[in-house]
Amino acid sequence: MPLSRFFFDDIRTLRQGAAGLVAGSEREKMARLADRASRSPLPVLIESEPGSGAKALAKAIHESGDRKARSFIRFQAEDAHARDDAETAFLRAVREANSGTLFIESAEHLTISAQDRLMDLLAQQDAPSRMARRLDVRIIASTGFDISERVRAGHVREDLYYRLQALPIAIRPLRAQRENVTEWARLFAERFATDEGKRIRGLSADAVALLTRYDWPGNLRQLENAVYRAVILADGTSLTPGEFPQIAVHVEGFRVEVPPAPIMRTLAPIRAPEAASRPDPHAVSLLRDGGDMLTLAEIEERAIRFALMHYQGHLSAISRHLGIGRSTLYRKLKELGLSDAAA
Repeated sequence: MPLSRFFFDDIRTLRQGAAGLVAGSEREKMARLADRASRSPLPVLIESEPGSGAKALAKAIHESGDRKARSFIRFQAEDAHARDDAETAFLRAVREANSGTLFIESAEHLTISAQDRLMDLLAQQDAPSRMARRLDVRIIASTGFDISERVRAGHVREDLYYRLQALPIAIRPLRAQRENVTEWARLFAERFATDEGKRIRGLSADAVALLTRYDWPGNLRQLENAVYRAVILADGTSLTPGEFPQIAVHVEGFRVEVPPAPIMRTLAPIRAPEAASRPDPHAVSLLRDGGDMLTLAEIEERAIRFALMHYQGHLSAISRHLGIGRSTLYRKLKELGLSDAAA
């Protein structure tokens, strides 16, 4: 389940007044801010570190508002900054988002010409009637940088900065909200266990201690990937430190050693593989629980999911190492419902 669905479900839970959100929690705070933003046409500026879920939150705001049936267009300003056609690319994204939402990622990297165009667009939003507007686009921007520094340095227009801050939302890095790590991990584990058909009831006390002591430089995206990998590796009914070897090696007192794969004798009869007490975290199983082999399509899906986690959603790295083109990769991600996890 994409991260955006968690944010969307939180907004829906808040509106329904149903149980599920603890009053005063970080999730409730984010849900209230997102709900307020979804009910307003004003620009939104999401300030967060990479991997904190800015894109997922932006999409949840879009899906919760009156434009949910329209386009949600993502424009990566940092990628476009060095291109000769940066302004043209931005204008194309604006046109594609007409009547929908334009999500500008890393807005601090917009070129000056693109900033001028954006200011023109925002000025149109002040028109007294829709008839006076050439384009009707909801603007949501994100920044992983202290954008005020870019303003002082002259790289970002000051008036644009204040326009984008009409509805500011700040997402704290995961290391600054360790009290919420367990809640997020359990949510991810529940959803992924359901998706994978595994009977996992939660996390052991040692696993909770491990996850809350780690700094999570990749924030929610890294936690989501770590829990997904743990669910795939798990043989028991709860997740333990043994399912988080890539995290345990960075936390003192939790180092987990993965035993080498056993050497099979060539003359020995072929037997169904036995479950290892600590499975290799880098292995992608070719067998189902009953011992039958997966189909090629299922193997391909597992390989893509693993690559998506291993390369943290970066399409260029994934396509290069899997040996397929970016367009083919993106099509497969869409077919698998994984396109939201791509960077």
